[in-house]
Amino acid sequence: MAGKHGFGATFGLHDGVAIVAAAEVLAVTPPSPTIETIDTTNHGSAGAMREFIAGLIDTGEGTVRVNYLAGSATDLNFSEAAVSREVRAWEMTVPGSAGAWKFSGNCVVTSYEKDEVVIDDKMTALLSFKVSGAITEAAAV
Repeated sequence: MAGKHGFGATFGLHDGVAIVAAAEVLAVTPPSPTIETIDTTNHGSAGAMREFIAGLIDTGEGTVRVNYLAGSATDLNFSEAAVSREVRAWEMTVPGSAGAWKFSGNCVVTSYEKDEVVIDDKMTALLSFKVSGAITEAAAV
């Protein structure tokens, strides 16, 4: 297999009752975990070279871009989540090697940016979120 297009990606965010699928998703960016490093260099470090150990894992940030429809269920859910300061459940699916692949976990919404509203183009918005805790990855059912 040479590659795969991204058609069919989805995103859902908890609205206080259940995870609600976002309408008119244009693009998603799954979170990418990074590992902090802790410098353990000491006066006896061989060759005066720095030494490190692994620290905590930051499970990363993700985004979802949607067609912006002011007042829609997606707009209201995203807007409310952006100011709530609450940890919310989220899930994202992307095409996988065999069917869809699902990412899920908890997050804090860090921003909901409505893009320029121009006369000759569609309106879009970008939701950004910071993962809180672990990310679960598995084949979507």
